[in-house]
Amino acid sequence: MQEDAALQGKPKLVLTRPKEPELQTSHRVRAVRVKSTAELEEEMLAKIPKFRARPFNKKIAEAPSFPPLPRKTPQVPEFNEFHLMTMERATRYADTCSEISSTDTVRSQSKTLKLTQPKPPQLHTAMRARPPSVKSSQELEKEELEKAPKFKAKPLNKKILESKGDIGTFAHPKPQVTAPKEFHFSTDARLGPPSVADLFDKLSLHSDCSSHSNRQDVPRLTRPNPFNLHTEERGHLKERQLEAQLLQKKMEEEKARVHKANPYPYTTDYPVVPPKPEPKPCTRPEGFQLESLVRHELELQRLTEERERTEWEEAQRRIVKAQPILKEDPIPLPEKERKPLTEVQQFALHVDERAVQRSEFDNMIKEKEKTYKRLREENEFAQKIEEEKALKQLRRSMVPHARPLPKFDRPFRPQRSTKQATRPKSPQLQVDERGARRHAFIR
Repeated sequence: MQEDAALQGKPKLVLTRPKEPELQTSHRVRAVRVKSTAELEEEMLAKIPKFRARPFNKKIAEAPSFPPLPRKTPQVPEFNEFHLMTMERATRYADTCSEISSTDTVRSQSKTLKLTQPKPPQLHTAMRARPPSVKSSQELEKEELEKAPKFKAKPLNKKILESKGDIGTFAHPKPQVTAPKEFHFSTDARLGPPSVADLFDKLSLHSDCSSHSNRQDVPRLTRPNPFNLHTEERGHLKERQLEAQLLQKKMEEEKARVHKANPYPYTTDYPVVPPKPEPKPCTRPEGFQLESLVRHELELQRLTEERERTEWEEAQRRIVKAQPILKEDPIPLPEKERKPLTEVQQFALHVDERAVQRSEFDNMIKEKEKTYKRLREENEFAQKIEEEKALKQLRRSMVPHARPLPKFDRPFRPQRSTKQATRPKSPQLQVDERGARRHAFIR
């Protein structure tokens, strides 16, 4: 009864089910999945630059409308000197300058100032140059849509329809849990049934205590701890710096959009007379200094020189010169010599000598082959006699011996390992050292 109660109080052992570790890197990295057509279209539309219209300038509507300018042929502009009347008026009314300035100041204080209305200048370049072609917003949108990559659907993956799990995911069938089986050694069959003493030892208190101690030492499930890497802190720091830079850039762009008007010019009593600009000389057209023209001039110069040289050579050839009278023969004939007749001699060829030497060499090779063959036959006969003698001696010395019986006093019994479960350790990466060096360098 006590044993049954003890067995009921102990926890029932269950097979451990493996689980995948939940690492923080899986939350940090995006999951690999196939994007749908709607998501791809949203990404494409997000990449297209958005058109933003600028505020309408009211001065354009207030300005007077001019008729279209007629096109004219471009002409060289004629510059005329400025004839300002301010200097003449200043010299004429030099005496009454102070009185006029005081009255002018009173009038300027009493009158209300009005904004000047800008007018576009009528330049000759507008007539000469081509009209500017500014594209409208619809044309720009059409160009951007043409540049955007066209969407093409991918073929259907048949694994999606054949999967046994959720729709759209490929599920692998889980293998069944392996059922442990007891070892059946041939030594147990040879030893026969266990003795009565062994059965009493199994039922002893010592065996129960040992089994109870073994049950208590069941290893627990290992729980993986996430890695504490400094790359995450650096990633957050980089994101904060990037956000601060984008915010600063956005504020600078907003400040740049705000239009600041130039202040009203401060005038003294005397009117500010701008300096007379110096007259600029008219532009004189100059020809292009092309290399082809230089090459053409050099070629013409070479042709003229060659023509003059040929004419001079022809003139020299036309001059007639008399040849001198020959007193002696310029090419005297050699005198004939009387040589003796050649004596015929027989040829001394090396072929005859080589034939005699070759016959002597062949006779020597044949004698060597005969001696080698005789020695080989003698060695084989002596080796055969020695092998027969060794075989006879081996047969005389061979005595049959019985194989010793193996010892079965220490049979092999498998036991559970006493090693502890492995504990994960964070790797000693060089990323920490590099990060410390970089922070020290930045500071």
